[in-house]
Amino acid sequence: MLELFKKILVIAAHPDDEILGVGGTIPKLVQMGKQVDVLIFTDGSSTQYFNNDAILEDKFGEAKEANDILGSTVLPRADFPDMRLDTIAHVDKNIALGKIISSGGYDTIFVQDRTDINKDHNELFESTLVACRPYPGQHVKHLLSYYVNSSTEWGNLLKKQPFNPNVFVDISLTIDDKLTAMSKYTTEIRDYPHPRSTEGIRNSAKYFGNMVGVEYAEPFYLVYTK
Repeated sequence: MLELFKKILVIAAHPDDEILGVGGTIPKLVQMGKQVDVLIFTDGSSTQYFNNDAILEDKFGEAKEANDILGSTVLPRADFPDMRLDTIAHVDKNIALGKIISSGGYDTIFVQDRTDINKDHNELFESTLVACRPYPGQHVKHLLSYYVNSSTEWGNLLKKQPFNPNVFVDISLTIDDKLTAMSKYTTEIRDYPHPRSTEGIRNSAKYFGNMVGVEYAEPFYLVYTK
């Protein structure tokens, strides 16, 4: 399926979501000659580290380092408030996303799945649905949602509609790239057995790989393709 994608945008609510969800798939796409951009939609730290501009800049420095490893480009951040996307009017988020997606000419979009417990992820998924709706002239042809360690698995336990992937990408040759990229997020990586630990991320990729007969895989839900 990856060969169908031409210009890809990975949308992440927070710095590190893109690596957790798509960090093994991104280098595969780049190796195929595809352009992959990453949009981090929130400031990534304003709630967790209130009034600390230094940490905010550190996080986006980490994002650049992580994505440099994978070959993806981090776009200028959208600067919506971290952990407070539900306080922003739905239409304002839709318009902001729509402008970025349209001006970039992207045909493929990845975004966090709606089923996990992080409300920012849910809000961003809903706005992405609006921005990518298949109206006449819509350039987006493929919309997929992704799994985020330490968010999606809890949603699977607590929500009526769990994450139910229908696309799996073999990342057996790029799992180390994913883990190396994630290691750059020193503010986000955790010790084992946390799901955002190096071993936890590897175990998750192994679990999804075993579901489809490969060593490591990343799971996605294909919302639509045309």
